[in-house]
Amino acid sequence: MKSEVTTIYEMLRDDVEYVIPQFQRAYAWRREEQWEPLWDDIVNLVQAIADSGSVAETPPHFMGPLVIQKRDVHPDGRPPGYIVVDGQQRMTTMLVLLKAIGDAADEVGMPDLAEKFRSRLCNNLAYSTWTPKVLPVNKGDRIALRAVLDRSIGTDDEGVIVDCYDFFNRVAVDYLRGWEDRRVRGQNLLDALEQKMETAVLELEASEQPNRVFETLNARAAPLKQFELVRNTVMYEGGVVEDEKRAGMLWMPGFDAGYWYQEPGGVSKLDALLSDWLTAKLERRIAVNRISTEFRALLAHEKERRHNVWHLTHRLNYAAIKYREVEENAFNETLPSSERLLAMGFTMVMPVVLWLWDQDSTVGRREKQNVLRVVESYIVRRMLMDLNLGAPMTGQLVALLPRLRAATDNEQSHGRVAREFFGGLVDGLRWPDDQEIKQKLTRNPHGMAPRRLGVVMLALENRLRQDNEMPPLDSRPRPSLLMPSQENFWSLGYDWPPASGRVGEARKQRRQDKVSFLGNLVLTKGNLSKAVQEAHWKEKLTALENHREFQLTRMLLDNPGDEWSEDAIAGRSFELAEIFIRTWPHANT
Repeated sequence: MKSEVTTIYEMLRDDVEYVIPQFQRAYAWRREEQWEPLWDDIVNLVQAIADSGSVAETPPHFMGPLVIQKRDVHPDGRPPGYIVVDGQQRMTTMLVLLKAIGDAADEVGMPDLAEKFRSRLCNNLAYSTWTPKVLPVNKGDRIALRAVLDRSIGTDDEGVIVDCYDFFNRVAVDYLRGWEDRRVRGQNLLDALEQKMETAVLELEASEQPNRVFETLNARAAPLKQFELVRNTVMYEGGVVEDEKRAGMLWMPGFDAGYWYQEPGGVSKLDALLSDWLTAKLERRIAVNRISTEFRALLAHEKERRHNVWHLTHRLNYAAIKYREVEENAFNETLPSSERLLAMGFTMVMPVVLWLWDQDSTVGRREKQNVLRVVESYIVRRMLMDLNLGAPMTGQLVALLPRLRAATDNEQSHGRVAREFFGGLVDGLRWPDDQEIKQKLTRNPHGMAPRRLGVVMLALENRLRQDNEMPPLDSRPRPSLLMPSQENFWSLGYDWPPASGRVGEARKQRRQDKVSFLGNLVLTKGNLSKAVQEAHWKEKLTALENHREFQLTRMLLDNPGDEWSEDAIAGRSFELAEIFIRTWPHANT
């Protein structure tokens, strides 16, 4: 590695190209955090030159280091070129700054000085008279920088680079206009940028990997996301650091869209995809903070099998398409299991989905769906029983993957292997059987949060509709209480006070628990009005006739009884338990 101290202005003196490669972030400096402090530093330096009366005697200001690497010589006669490994934000900002000050000098009537500021922005080549000396490969940054340098910014143009130009142009105009001898101040400003805004330039040897150096340097500042580390590896290994078109083929363009940058759980969707995809590929749980390390290890393994990075990312891109389709309920092959599981928040199922629907998978469609139904039953039954839904259960879903791989190798039924695997788990990892489900639903409150309760009730409804050869619902009905939760309404046809037994606190609590049984619910088109919720039993039944289209509600209306009691709730809970068991069958069913 070679090093020297110079200024960015001096670096732009001759024809040269500083390429911002694909593995770099897009331009991201902002006014308060970077532009304003930089301008203050420049103004203070100009003032120091004015106070001393000598540029040579004024101490320099250090801007921070730049790391570059000479690239291959191009046969078309283009000037010497460098990849900007670190410091691209400074390089881009200084180019925009010189343009903004030059235009400001024009505005205040100093065209000759303006030309000195702008003279180092572009290369003057025989085949092109307008080639910027800083070349972002990123399309958005390249277009914005070209608009700034061409003075073709329109009123609709926006973006951080355009904002950068607007800021520096405005403050430069004010700075030059507010001085009696603006030519002296303008010359001092040029001298400060040309001679005193120093940077340490570190030039890498050809053998050094620029993407790895970039990662190491940025780890000490704003840490790179794991997906950014993976992207850097992909761009470098694919040889597309300067080729936007081929980079788009290698790294799916959609990965740069807002969808993949969302962080609903504090982790970007792209990092979640990479974690789940690597888990599926390696058949062991890959934590988010291990993504880049494991990806490189997987790539090294693929190289040993004579597969390159293009082979690997083609499969990643395919998995990303499936991942998003599943998450947005647009992949019919995994419905309704994936929709229900994701609606209840069980994203730990995604590695299983990606394993089954891998691009190279030879598992048949029916077998894939059978496995997913088994997984769904295992998760939902454990959820109902309030068993551990965290790392131990997630670990079992991952432990299933090598067994599915063995099933492929041995030409076994994948669905049967999944049933035997989960059916063989015991104690805290067990797959609750039918008897446990019946006892839970007929003897205890269901204990489900509203979101999960709604998914379960809709699943039971669709199971009944399937039994009756009816299409599934395309709407989301609301679970509504039959017996009101408030004690003061229990006397309105809800068997209260009881015919026998003293009404003490224990008796009231037993009744209150019954209100939270699954059997105390029906489905309605929306929230029942307060008057209906608190109405006499017979009045409520009349109102529920408007919701007879739901099979779970029809069951009640066809045999309602004269009052709604604890025994009636227990009986209905038993009926719903039977439907639950058929909706999510056990291996022994």
